[in-house]
Amino acid sequence: MSEFALALIVALTGWWFSTGVILWLVHRNERHHRTIFALATATMLLAYYGVGTSVHQSTPQSVVLAFCLALLLWGWLEMGYLMGFVTGPSKEACPLGASTASRMRLGLRTCLWHELTLLLMVAVLAWLSWQQPNQTALWTFTVLWLMRWSSKLNLVLGVRNYNQSWLPDRLAYVHSYIPRRLLNPLFPVSVILGVFVTYSLIDSAMQAADMGPMIALTLAGTIAALGTLEHLFLMAPLRDAALWDWAAPDRGPAVSKSGSQP
Repeated sequence: MSEFALALIVALTGWWFSTGVILWLVHRNERHHRTIFALATATMLLAYYGVGTSVHQSTPQSVVLAFCLALLLWGWLEMGYLMGFVTGPSKEACPLGASTASRMRLGLRTCLWHELTLLLMVAVLAWLSWQQPNQTALWTFTVLWLMRWSSKLNLVLGVRNYNQSWLPDRLAYVHSYIPRRLLNPLFPVSVILGVFVTYSLIDSAMQAADMGPMIALTLAGTIAALGTLEHLFLMAPLRDAALWDWAAPDRGPAVSKSGSQP
């Protein structure tokens, strides 16, 4: 049970701290972004090398290492988008009165290279992890990927609350793709599936015979739980961004992010 609790602490701390570091780096002066992203890219390549090494054994140490490496890979991807290096062919605001289908199609063009890069990164992780005992990096990254896609779909369909202040000014056009609604049809489905995935992973962890798989499943399950919680934050009038006030930019008085749209 102590190993289970330790895995929870590692997952929670890793999620919170890595998100904060990304925010802090993204909101540094833009003249430093090329240098920061070049260093991040070198780190990403080293992370893939580390994953290729860690997959061969499923000890608790190698499992935790693989989880941290997956967070580094995810951080590079998020940084690439937020810094404007890996986005999409369009940087135009969504036209007023656009239908949901048009908003999805046009919204995809704003992040197409990001989404294709994400698929490539998953494919590389699957190749490195193929028939290997330590699948932690692949599981973690896949859960992050699926939860992010679900969040994006909910955003395009309309949400009550999202952290608008986190986006840099260069991505201001993204706001036009996110209508304000108290609820959308996909949201309950997303939460139910998130709870199901979380339960399945944690239940499998509790039944695992070996310590390595138990920790790996617990880490992936905790990320699924946090992703589900982030879905709830999209609709709840809560200031969840306060968790990262130390990393987010100071933009003066807070702007209301909640509202409704028919």
